[in-house]
Amino acid sequence: MSPSLPKPVMNTIQPPMSTPEAMIDMYGIVKTFKNAVGEVTVLKGINLTIYRGEFVSLVGKSGSGKSTLLNMITGIDHPTQGRMVIGGTDIYTDMTESQRSRWRGRNLGIVFQFFQLLPMLTLLENVMLSMDFADMYEFEERPQRALEMLKLVGLETFANKLPALVSTGQQQLAAIARALACDPPLLVADEPTGNLDSRSANTIIDLFEELSRRGKTVLMVTHDPSLTSRTTRNITIADGLIVGDSRK
Repeated sequence: MSPSLPKPVMNTIQPPMSTPEAMIDMYGIVKTFKNAVGEVTVLKGINLTIYRGEFVSLVGKSGSGKSTLLNMITGIDHPTQGRMVIGGTDIYTDMTESQRSRWRGRNLGIVFQFFQLLPMLTLLENVMLSMDFADMYEFEERPQRALEMLKLVGLETFANKLPALVSTGQQQLAAIARALACDPPLLVADEPTGNLDSRSANTIIDLFEELSRRGKTVLMVTHDPSLTSRTTRNITIADGLIVGDSRK
């Protein structure tokens, strides 16, 4: 019989208060999954601060724990142990599930690798959808707000087209416009250029750089070294631990 995995040690030290400059504060984040053979600890006590206005790349091999860490930040999954403070709020201790869902819609923009645009809606309607879900802006203001977001990413002339009628790069730009519609301070992108050609990928990264200059915090998961050279900070995760953290 294989030996059982050691359980993570609870950190009893009270973490310091989050500073106004911090967008994300992680204190001793542990995530353990149970399966048929026992328990597997994927995150092993992550302590990390990401500051407002940073453009950060998170890199690591498949199975390193980066996707699990991303799920902790977005509130999609819960840590087994530790605290996740975003914008000064502990999103697990201080919120119910319904409150966290509402918080996510108003404070967090998420960009996926596969866009996840609704195919039966126009680009404009897809962008408006996030405002509908979060109940942001007056109903009659939402079309103009959505058009402004499409203009920001250079798609205002495609506003009334269905996703299938534009390129994959333009679909990703529309997904970014949707993520920005509620003016969230934090943008999280999971392999946002994985399905794009190099020209479209550069357009996406140019936009992320501009958003960072405007004060947005951008956290991007990527495998592409050419993209990590464009970020202001590069965090490397391996075997559930932060093994590298460099600023430029």
